Amino acid sequence: MVELPTMGPAPGDETLFQRDRLLAALLVGRDDLLLLHCDAVVAELVGRTDPVRLVLVTTAADASADEIRARLGPLVKAIPRGGPPAHFVVVGGGAAAGQAALARASPIIQPVRMSFHHLDAAGALARVKGPALPLLAAAHARLAEVGPIGPEALAEALALAQQERAIVDRLSGSRRVTATLVIACASLLAVSYAFGSGTHDAALWRMGANSADAARRGEVYRLFASAFLHANPVHLFVNMLALWSLGPMLEALVGPRRFLLLYGASALGGAIASTVGSVLDEGRWSVGASGAIWGLMTAGIGVALRPHGLLPPSMIARMRSRAWWPLGLNLAISLIPGVDLLAHLGGGVVGFALAVTALPRGLTPLDQRQRPSDAEPRPRPLLTAAAALMGAAMALSVVVALAVGRPWELAAPPALTRTAVADTGVALDLPESLARAPAVEEIDGVRVHTYGRLPDTPVVFQLMVFPREGETTPEQLDADLEQGRKDLDRMPPEGAAAAGPAKRITLGGRPALSVRHQLKNGMQMASYVVALEDRDVFLKAYVAADRPASWGGLEDKVAATLGLQ
Repeated sequence: MVELPTMGPAPGDETLFQRDRLLAALLVGRDDLLLLHCDAVVAELVGRTDPVRLVLVTTAADASADEIRARLGPLVKAIPRGGPPAHFVVVGGGAAAGQAALARASPIIQPVRMSFHHLDAAGALARVKGPALPLLAAAHARLAEVGPIGPEALAEALALAQQERAIVDRLSGSRRVTATLVIACASLLAVSYAFGSGTHDAALWRMGANSADAARRGEVYRLFASAFLHANPVHLFVNMLALWSLGPMLEALVGPRRFLLLYGASALGGAIASTVGSVLDEGRWSVGASGAIWGLMTAGIGVALRPHGLLPPSMIARMRSRAWWPLGLNLAISLIPGVDLLAHLGGGVVGFALAVTALPRGLTPLDQRQRPSDAEPRPRPLLTAAAALMGAAMALSVVVALAVGRPWELAAPPALTRTAVADTGVALDLPESLARAPAVEEIDGVRVHTYGRLPDTPVVFQLMVFPREGETTPEQLDADLEQGRKDLDRMPPEGAAAAGPAKRITLGGRPALSVRHQLKNGMQMASYVVALEDRDVFLKAYVAADRPASWGGLEDKVAATLGLQ
């Protein structure tokens, strides 16, 4: 219902009589319109089955164009965005004055599609601006057959509207699941910043961000955990605002258990679709509840299109009229670079499919419920078990992500542990999180030992060992290091820019070389060559752009610990 502004003096009996005849023609013997409000100046009706809003504005029989505009203007401004098309009918005033006023009444930017009609004191109806309204034309054709609507019929029509409003009010009685989801998402954002000061992305990854690489490694817990994580406070605010707008209504309509299943299934559908997308976009990962929220949005559309007898007709009409505008807006937003379109579509498809098939089946119609908790007509142990399983799966995914990812390790300087590099005879000190995940591969006949994995760890080390032939004199070692320095300057990694020339340094009392390069993806690569008696060790450290301050300078510390076992 429109929040109607206070109007000026009531019109005369002649135009009020004309307005009441039109009301009778619109309402008596028909059930496709619902009368929401009626006083001497304004009557508002909405369609019960078709999306339409009709506002009858009564003026004096001799009202001027300025007086009509003054009465009509506040009503036009009060129309909310996203509702059904609005048709304004001015009753009273001469034909010339009424049509002149209505021709200039339409705003440049309309919150909804608008149309303006004039019923003059002589009973002639004219469409002045905007599309026609067949039901208005049909009612006008009946004017000669009906008298003004009587007090009893008017009271009955208003009582029907009050009954339907009471039914709609039952949709605001349940929001426990919605509130719990909002609190969980907000809490995890706070945790991610607490653990990831200076390196929020790394904390999000350790807390369960989703990607195809993680799925290949069997880290399926990320599918649910990622739906509770958000990139920043703005991301959280937008998603939680949408969740709070959609959640309570759907939770009250289908009950908390079915709502939890809808939310969880939509989140899972969005995460799976996002995972498929990251296969095509290597290295991409995602977080956010938007897949689940898209599922709620499309579920609302599904209920409006196929309500299964749950909703009164007037509410269905309003839901249908309002459903497509947010869908179009959100689809446009989903095309912005950096927004996960596939997650949105995946969650949306799941939510819509559930809403038009299994989700509403067996529920008590809204007008038959005595209390908000009466959604289910009888106990359903299997539904309770399924909802409990879904809730446990979502909670457990977050717990597993924290236990496996250990995001708290980012907040403190890493403790180094002595680590032997396979059978090379070389050892170095490494953070425990890197030492416990070694990998070995052979590239061009050279064994490459890797410790760490981006973005799990802020730094990744690669080590190669090259034996020397025969005994090396100090002079020869000096010449080799000088040649190595020149080679490092002459042959930078492909696509990398040197941060400065290669330098001869001393690491742990041993002669060494060092150079740094800036890579295209924002990372830095620090390279070291250290002479260890009868072998040379080539150590490369890949450093994430947003590594935590507690990990600062780690590559130099590790390189200084290179030695023999």
